[in-house]
Amino acid sequence: MSVRHNLRVVRAVAAADIKLTLREPLFAIIGVLIPINFLLLFLLFALSGGQAPIAVVMNDRGPLAQQFVQAMGHSSSFIIHTASAADAEHEIHSGTIVAVVTVPQEFDAALAAKARIDLPVEVNNLNVDFTNDIRRAVPLSITSFYANAFPDQVVVTAHESDVQAADTGYIPYLAVSIMVAGLMLASQLQGSVNTARDYELGTIKELALAPVSRLTIGVGKVLGAAALAAASALLLFTVVVFFLGVRPLHPLEVLGFGLLILAAFLALGVLAGTLVRRRQQAIPLSIAMVLPLFFLSGPFGPANWLGALPGAIAAVSPLTYAIAAFQHAFHGYQTAPQGLSVDAIVLAGFALAAVGSAAFVFGRRGARH
Repeated sequence: MSVRHNLRVVRAVAAADIKLTLREPLFAIIGVLIPINFLLLFLLFALSGGQAPIAVVMNDRGPLAQQFVQAMGHSSSFIIHTASAADAEHEIHSGTIVAVVTVPQEFDAALAAKARIDLPVEVNNLNVDFTNDIRRAVPLSITSFYANAFPDQVVVTAHESDVQAADTGYIPYLAVSIMVAGLMLASQLQGSVNTARDYELGTIKELALAPVSRLTIGVGKVLGAAALAAASALLLFTVVVFFLGVRPLHPLEVLGFGLLILAAFLALGVLAGTLVRRRQQAIPLSIAMVLPLFFLSGPFGPANWLGALPGAIAAVSPLTYAIAAFQHAFHGYQTAPQGLSVDAIVLAGFALAAVGSAAFVFGRRGARH
């Protein structure tokens, strides 16, 4: 068949899918909203776990005591507020703070006399992550304070040299990784739901008996689902760029790799929808496929930091290469040993393999339907 004929078939299949979706907007709305909820949920998780809320009881308000509290604030580990001893005790037992740090009386005088100072730190050790943060950050704050207050007495100091040109906050870094997972989820949801709908409505028979190649049908279904997946992607991009203020350094890379991600996981969604044949099953399956891949693909840092076994799993996850590509596009980081060309090749190869697999399985199952 001619290329022009195949293009007409692709366009017809895509248009039919879009029309059917608009007639049943519920699943379309689910496909758009779930990825944005995914983004907001993980950002709230990150915000709640980033810094430990603590109260500081100031029994000495001398200049050195004030400088010590400032050193705690500069540690990037605490959300600090001062309180009376009674209020601090009430807060820690009601669960609103993680720790109470008490600056003892005569703090400045003891330092001037070079006397030993015991710094009371009361920790609500219910959450081991916050507890470990307190146990690490308080000694670090003491060391930092002492090095600044008495530089002639501290003879060993760390000299830091940064690999990256500038620091990136936890939220801006994580938001990019979550956006990639959101793109994957949006694409897979739309592809799987649209395809499963063909089995539910019986339109699969017409597609299976049509005198066209299964690859042409597969491409058409991918493009049909791409319209709503693109709407979800645009919403994710808007939240990350305009609400969180994470601006891409290389916008063309965002566009190019974004299209590759959409193509790859739309095709994977078509494959999943062909296998399960029910929209109620396609939605949880898509979510179940995204979550493990997300955590094993280096969302919080380079995948090589995960260890040998998780790192080996991450090496075969397409989401790993997508995250690495987007981190470079937004922040200019090279978070993986392979370059951008390898990221592009892997994502393009995965997209082609997914489209081919979807077309093959779609053809076999459609023929038996």
